[in-house]
Amino acid sequence: MKPPADGTVRAQVPARLLDLSLGGALFVIATTLEIGAVHDFALDLDGRTVWVQAEVRHCRPRQDGSGQQVGVQFVGVDPQDEHLLRAYLESRR
Repeated sequence: MKPPADGTVRAQVPARLLDLSLGGALFVIATTLEIGAVHDFALDLDGRTVWVQAEVRHCRPRQDGSGQQVGVQFVGVDPQDEHLLRAYLESRR
C-alpha cells in the first residue's frame, strides 16, 4: 500500500477590507492564517482586481466574534497593479 500523498490546498476565502495602504492591508476573514505565511490576495478596488502577494503579520480573533482580523504586508505587487492601487488610494484622499 502506498503512503498518502502530501500537498497543499488553494482556496478562495471571502474577506472584508478594513484598511489599505501601499504597504499592506487589514481585513476580516472567517478563518485563521499562519503568521509569516505568504498568500496571494485579490483586492476588488472599484470593480478592478489588483493582485498582491502578502505576508501575514498578525492574525487574531475579533472581539465581537465576527472572524479573524488579519494584517498583511505586501511583499510582491506587479508594477501595473501597483499603479492601480496607487490611483485607487489617491482617489480616496
